[in-house]
This record gives sequence, structure tokens and C-alpha cells, in this order.
Amino acid sequence: MVDPQWDFDAIGGEATSVEDALSSPESVNAQVAQVLSESVGEAPLIPLPEDDRVTLGGGLYWDGELVTHAQVREMTGEDEEALARVKGSLARWLSMLLERTVVRLGDEPATPKAIRRLLIGDRDELVLGVRIATFGKHITAQNVQCPHCDEYFDAKVDLTRIDRVSLEEVKPRHEYTVELRAGKSAVVRLPDGAAQESIFENADATIPERNSLLLAACLVSVTKNGVADTRTGVELAKALSVSDRRTLIRFISETQPGPLLDDIRFDHEACGKEVRLTLELPDLFRGE
Repeated sequence: MVDPQWDFDAIGGEATSVEDALSSPESVNAQVAQVLSESVGEAPLIPLPEDDRVTLGGGLYWDGELVTHAQVREMTGEDEEALARVKGSLARWLSMLLERTVVRLGDEPATPKAIRRLLIGDRDELVLGVRIATFGKHITAQNVQCPHCDEYFDAKVDLTRIDRVSLEEVKPRHEYTVELRAGKSAVVRLPDGAAQESIFENADATIPERNSLLLAACLVSVTKNGVADTRTGVELAKALSVSDRRTLIRFISETQPGPLLDDIRFDHEACGKEVRLTLELPDLFRGE
């Protein structure tokens, strides 16, 4: 998981600060004059806006109807400033981003409540859609090392061609039965945005503690030989064996729909071998 304490200005590139402008106005005026002089000539070709429609691999049942598509818009400077003020977890930052840039869910205006009900994978899909609407569908990963020939190269990735997971069977509450050991079985619900926020609310939580919070949010029931365990929430999550916990977490991870940003595959032209690449949130919002 990436560090939530970052902003777009930290990504890179040269800029003139307000302090520099006040102390050296001549320098700033010279820079402006240079830009204007280089802008004379044919008007640049402005690319058409990217498609703002996003397909949801999991979907959301809202008022009895299954919503499988959404409309997003590109980020603005106002969005950038608001997001830079968000404190706390990355999940909260994501919620803010989506609340500001998701225009519609299905045929209805998007609401914060509906956005928090979306599956984590569908939220990832929407974040990817906002990135494409803002910066375009291509992103270049720099200094990627090929594990086969050890060569460093820049990889251009088409974000619309990333592999995705979609649910084979969409259920109203996204609930599934998972068989466990020793005659046990569990009904789990795939985690949504609200669960994502609760899992990462405490930045100091260990991975096992976060796993307990994840399971507490996802476990509907656990039964053994047909008898239901009366415990609930974190108490039930902690009572499960390590093996059963890992089985459930693996199922949740593998079933969750959305783009596989941590497993992007392509062939390295120099040696012809397959290379795997992971993209994280700051990578997505780095323009071309």
C-alpha cells in the first residue's frame, strides 16, 4: 500500500514558487515571454476527450437495480487542492477523489453513500477511469528492469488493456459461501468502500490486525456441521484458525473484481520475454 501523505506537486517537474516570483519578477517575466514566443505558429492539435464511461466488474444493487456502469470526469485544479488537504488514510483520499469526480452511477447522480457501497475493485476501476479522463490512457513506467536480460527500459502501458477480473455471478449483496477446514463453512461479503476505510483508519495497525478488520467487515456467518457460531465481528475473526483466515482472505482477494494493477504483463521487445509490472496510485496520476 502506498504512502497516503503525498501530493501532485511532489511527483516532479520544475516549477516557480510564489516566493521565487516575488523575489525575482524579472525572471518570471522572462519565462513567460519565452513561453509566448515559442507558442507562435500553428495552433496545436487538441486531442479529443477520453471516454468518460466506466464499466463496473462487480456492480452495485441500488434500489433493487443492478448498476454496472458509471460516468466520471477529469480532475480539476479545485479537486487537486481539496485532495491535498485530506488527512488520514489512503482509503479516505480515494473516497474524496471519487465523490468529486464520479458524476453518475447508472442513470442516477452519484452520492457519497453509493460510492462507499461500491466494491473495492469497482472503486479501483473508477480511479483508473478518472486517471484516463484526466491524463489519457497511456502511462510510461520508467527504468523498468527486465528480470530476464537485466536491461533497464521505459515501458509504455495502455491502461485500457490491463487485465481485469469480473464476477461470474453477481449477487445482490455480493455474498459467497467458502468451505473451510474441519466441517466449517463461512458466508462472506466482498468488501466495499466503507470496509476499506475502516481497515486503513489506523495507520499503525499490523497486517494481522488489518486482516481481522477485513474479516470482521466481510464475515456474515460461520457454521460448523450446520451449527452457527454466535460470535460476530472482530471476535469471530480472531477466533478463526490461521489456516481458515488465510483461505478467506485469499478468496476475497481473488474474487474481488477490478483492474489487476499489481500484475500488468507485457513482452520486453529487446529479449522477447514476459515482464510483470506493478502500478501504484502515485504512478497513475503522473501525467505523460
